[in-house]
Amino acid sequence: MSSIFKISIYITLLFSVLSFKNVENCTVQYKGIYAFKIDEEHSAVLRFYEDGTVLASSSINDYFDVFTWFHKENKTRVLSGKYKIKKCTISFDVSGETGKQSYEGVIEGTTIKINLTDKATKKSTTRSYNFFAL
Repeated sequence: MSSIFKISIYITLLFSVLSFKNVENCTVQYKGIYAFKIDEEHSAVLRFYEDGTVLASSSINDYFDVFTWFHKENKTRVLSGKYKIKKCTISFDVSGETGKQSYEGVIEGTTIKINLTDKATKKSTTRSYNFFAL
């Protein structure tokens, strides 16, 4: 085998491994919530469902309490919408009685790095949400 052919095989294998790894790390978790700690008492929370539904709200930092009310049956009390994942990027708009928000970000394993924009004020912020299992 020529050296160029061997290098070509190694490069192909490397890209295959990296592509497989990215697919593994570029999915959202469904059996829990993603949380961003706002301050000592409150967090912003996200919850994803396999049907494409996403919920967004804020809550106290007791995540086990969050699991009792933060679900689709209460989606009129929180912001809700549909998410889209393309490769490792995620985007969604959520709305509800308290407003509308737009999210765009990147999935990195159990963390989602998001740029959040409030539709009314046009103010943006960047957050890193970490996953917490049920």
